[in-house]
Amino acid sequence: MIEPDDYGLSDVQTFAHIGDPSPAPDHSRFWRKWYERLIDDSPVLCARTAVDESDPSATHEFVSVGGVRIGCALVLPKNGRTVRASLVTVHGYKHANALTDSTRRWQAIADTGIAVLVIRLRGYPGSQIGIGDMTTPDQHGAGWIGRGFAGEHHTDWILPNAVADVCNACRVMRNALLHRDTDVPIMVDSAIDHPGIFLAGKSLGGGLVTMAAGQLIGKLSGESIIDRLAVALPSLGAWNWRLAHRQSGTTLDIQKILTHHTDRSSELIDRLRLCDAGVHGRKVRVPTLGMLARKDDVAPAPTAAAVFNSIDADPGRKWRFVVPYGHFEGGIGNARRHALFERAMVDFFDPSRATMDSMSPWEPILHEGTVGPDGR
Repeated sequence: MIEPDDYGLSDVQTFAHIGDPSPAPDHSRFWRKWYERLIDDSPVLCARTAVDESDPSATHEFVSVGGVRIGCALVLPKNGRTVRASLVTVHGYKHANALTDSTRRWQAIADTGIAVLVIRLRGYPGSQIGIGDMTTPDQHGAGWIGRGFAGEHHTDWILPNAVADVCNACRVMRNALLHRDTDVPIMVDSAIDHPGIFLAGKSLGGGLVTMAAGQLIGKLSGESIIDRLAVALPSLGAWNWRLAHRQSGTTLDIQKILTHHTDRSSELIDRLRLCDAGVHGRKVRVPTLGMLARKDDVAPAPTAAAVFNSIDADPGRKWRFVVPYGHFEGGIGNARRHALFERAMVDFFDPSRATMDSMSPWEPILHEGTVGPDGR
């Protein structure tokens, strides 16, 4: 297996990378209309009654923009704790695990007093009722992210609709914890007036949760809506840089579309920049935990750093957890660093503790080490 490229950059240059902060020409107008479309509907979390054969383990659903049914699974505390917050989690680009397998990963976080909603983006297994499989290659050989990218209208593109799926997941969990518009039983701590809403995503999911947080934060007077954010190897940022370098993952699929529409290259690149997570991250000012790799080809390390660096949280409320390799096996040492990040997230999301208190023991090992604060 060939080691991922370091793109000729040192660690300092990689982790300090900044993407182009300028929005696309139509950015404000597009996202204003996008938000109006988002709030036209009032999605509700409910138990799933119709089986989605692509993943029968989806236990819950809500209806997102365009009438698409988003399958998900709800993970609640098993240790008797009442719920003080909710967490919406978003998967990566090549995700193939059934929801039943994914829920096990989040049980430790749920047991701190969090209702975790594990969602599947439209067109992925579990969210294919009425729209089919969107992950298989299209006529140009492009995967999920290419769906509708070259369509007549911006709204044809699957990516901004997936941002809406994430935002709607946050909306339904906020209402569920406030006992509004749902019959899903969640035992919420009665002493909490406004339960927190947290977001977590890896790779594709990391870029999507950053964009979703940017769109939701500040929309309600006096309330942030999103309270904590964790991103691991975030994708969907610094598109111009990615297109100019060796391409893989989502960028490779986008390039396949661009190759077949050379006459519309400028128009489509502007459309692509509408969904640059590094531009949206500038609106995000909440405590953030990020996992970044020294080397990664799938979500190139400099571009993942650009997404994390764009997030405008105070320096004392932003933690960068470093791993040697991202989407790459990288040996036992790398695996241990990835596992430690999972444990760090348990502390970061603990709703009974302030993030500065919960992350303080982790600070000495954010950049290296294979032993956690507890000595394990």
